[in-house]
Amino acid sequence: MVVDGPTLAAVSGAYEGLLIDVGGVLTKDIFPSFDAYLAREGLDGPSFRELYFDSPAVQQLLHRLEVGELHHTEAQGPLAEMLGVPAERADGVFPGLYQELDFVPDMTDAVEALRRSGVRTGMLSNSWWFPMYDRPFYARAFDVQIVSGLVGLRKPERAMFEKGLQELGIAPERVFFVDDFEENLPPAQELGMSVFLHDPDDPARTIAELERRFGVSLARG
Repeated sequence: MVVDGPTLAAVSGAYEGLLIDVGGVLTKDIFPSFDAYLAREGLDGPSFRELYFDSPAVQQLLHRLEVGELHHTEAQGPLAEMLGVPAERADGVFPGLYQELDFVPDMTDAVEALRRSGVRTGMLSNSWWFPMYDRPFYARAFDVQIVSGLVGLRKPERAMFEKGLQELGIAPERVFFVDDFEENLPPAQELGMSVFLHDPDDPARTIAELERRFGVSLARG
């Protein structure tokens, strides 16, 4: 689904800035990696997605992580208990959850190509585990990195998007925002950005839209 903000925007090349989510957009869907960890631990209960959306205790713990009220080293013990992981293996919870989370090369290449073309790029990411942002890609690809646990805000809070715009330094009507959670689109749109709902199963669709919006060829090879 594409939703245009109050635009100048349907004109190819009218955009100067990109704000984009990380998990499920630049990386593969996070939940299969998390479920693979549960399987390695021999846990036969519900999927991590079900635990996250159906368990208020799990959701509250992870939301506290997202706004920096807890560091992952403080959260992994309680989370291990909620998941059924033995206490002696709690230190491995977050490394294990993220072990199989890989980038989507077409998407990461597209963002790097946009930055090389002169587009100002920024990421807006709700964070659970800071080490995932240590990979060299992030420094190469982004002018601005807004990580929720470092700024004390989380999407879909309006202030998270305001901070992204402030650090990007571009008028909102010239900024395009991409996320895979529909609930995160309205605050960006209300601020004047144009927004796009990414489908993790169809990155080519997002790349085609980036090409159209920014007027840049992003074909690989």
